[in-house]
Amino acid sequence: MQRLIAILLALLPLVSNAQKHRGNNPVGHFNDEAYWQKCAVVKHLPASPITAADTAIVVISNRKPNTDPLRYMCEERDGKALYYYFVFSRNGKWNVLQVESLEKAIGYMPDKSKDWVMYVEGMGKLFTSDLYRGMSMAGQYGVNVIMFDYPSITTTKGGLGNYFFSMKNARTAYKDFIPAFEHVKQLYKSGTLGNGKMSMFYHSMGNHVWRQAVRNDMLDKLNGDVWVSNIIMNAPCVPRRGHKRLVNQIHFAKGIYINYNKQDFTLGGAYLVSKKRQLGQRPVRNISKHAVYVNFNMLCGNDHSNFLSLEGRAPAKPQSLRYYNTILHGNTPNLQDSTQFGVSTYKKIGFELLP
Repeated sequence: MQRLIAILLALLPLVSNAQKHRGNNPVGHFNDEAYWQKCAVVKHLPASPITAADTAIVVISNRKPNTDPLRYMCEERDGKALYYYFVFSRNGKWNVLQVESLEKAIGYMPDKSKDWVMYVEGMGKLFTSDLYRGMSMAGQYGVNVIMFDYPSITTTKGGLGNYFFSMKNARTAYKDFIPAFEHVKQLYKSGTLGNGKMSMFYHSMGNHVWRQAVRNDMLDKLNGDVWVSNIIMNAPCVPRRGHKRLVNQIHFAKGIYINYNKQDFTLGGAYLVSKKRQLGQRPVRNISKHAVYVNFNMLCGNDHSNFLSLEGRAPAKPQSLRYYNTILHGNTPNLQDSTQFGVSTYKKIGFELLP
């Protein structure tokens, strides 16, 4: 019984990270009518043009659409098709335009000369909360975001049930998203996405996408040449064991960054449930020479999400934002700058982001 209580307590940060609880609702205000209305579906673009001053993102979702006109995306995977959206801010709302193809959504982006980020989130996201994260990244960093949305929480389950629900969907998402990654690569190399740099950002459980892709030998078409500037494995909620062998099979990026925190409270909960040490908390000494490891512990304590300033939470640290701004734009941080980085305090694995 004591172990069960400990597991349930450990799951609280996994379910509630960046969410506000309201009663027994595990997804907080992101499922309220008002929030869905803020992310309303539109049938066409506005009469006045979308400009670079308007925050806009592309969304690729493997969710099943819902017949409910308000909550129009389900909490389950479709399994048969992907759905494409162009999302833009206007009049205090995020307007969601469904389109027939990725090319169509890309074509609506107002400034294709910006750097691009392919973004996969972790546990705890409805369609609305994935839009919130994607729009936040685009607005705070000035990048073009392609958000890869999958169901990672459900209102029908509690903490433990949602952990396994999210884990199942995160481990399955590669089947849908790797072909979409290949499509993005094709468009990027053809010049359809402009001449900005391309990066990939996987957060927490979202790291199961690249991990499962490698384990299932699905990187051939991505690995043909180097077309991604940075792959960012952020607070990866995946087992640390064997990660060197998997990371070493990724050859399509110039840089790979593994951001970890030895006291990450959320990943401590994942360890307690799975009994497997998480890569984003305590990477082993047998690390990959193809990756740069950055420890956030000295700067961020036991925090898990350090890359965005989000509502209801303390603002992200300026040092953290500066680092993410560099790597999200496809650039290489100056790891020899002793005012920003030192040797990691965790077994001297990689670098420490300094306060």
